[in-house]
Amino acid sequence: MATTQTEPPALTSPAAPAVAPEPDEVDYPEGHWIAQSVGHGDAVRQAATALDYYFRERADVLVAMELVVYYQRGNSKLRLQPDVQVVFGVEHRGSRGSFRIWEEGKAPDFVLEVASPSTAENDAEHKAREYSRIGVREYWRLDPAGTLMETSLEGYAASAGQYEQVRPVEGTGRGGALRSRVLGLELRSRRQAGVTVLEFIDPRTGEEFDGRLEGAERRRRTAERDMQAAVREKQAAVREKQTLQQRVTAAEERARALEERLRALTAHGAPPEHDP
Repeated sequence: MATTQTEPPALTSPAAPAVAPEPDEVDYPEGHWIAQSVGHGDAVRQAATALDYYFRERADVLVAMELVVYYQRGNSKLRLQPDVQVVFGVEHRGSRGSFRIWEEGKAPDFVLEVASPSTAENDAEHKAREYSRIGVREYWRLDPAGTLMETSLEGYAASAGQYEQVRPVEGTGRGGALRSRVLGLELRSRRQAGVTVLEFIDPRTGEEFDGRLEGAERRRRTAERDMQAAVREKQAAVREKQTLQQRVTAAEERARALEERLRALTAHGAPPEHDP
């Protein structure tokens, strides 16, 4: 993308047709997705899997892959289909066949589009305007081929009615990562088997994850084992401290008993001496 800002039109709903059908008579079909290439499919699935894993304990966070977003009630032609979207404050229910903004009460918070030769230009222009117009807070683009964009990863955050490009995080030593304030994560691109995929970093813990669950699960199990070992060490230290305290207490009791005997002997005086 040549510029660092995308200036969308005012945030107003698109004009409805002259004779709009009744909302309850409109069909809002589910989306159909076909990966443009193996690499494109891998990049989309891994990003969605990584985010779903990260937010797995949050019932109020929806992570969805290729879920159609309808943004004007009564008009099923106005639709967007993000490769990956994250929405905060909505129920994560599995029965959702589409995302209708007027029912959910908000637009997606985070959107990722994975570029392909047939979609790169549309992602950069039309979709950027539409996502900004409907209120998407962050819009991200990833180039799995490494030849379709100026950089392999671009992030845009909404500010004063337009998107401003996210700049690399400075001073972290994490290889030009970009900070997503919406997700609370850092993002960076990484080559994997000839394809650029998205890698996430939790800045609080330094954990890195990219959607390959076996790696994330292995790191989780390692962290659990390390924590359990630390707990055992602490428990052993506590037991050792208790044992030492018990010994100190016993020694103090013996010292007090000896002091009492000494005082008793002193009080009765020394035994008389006998002449030989």
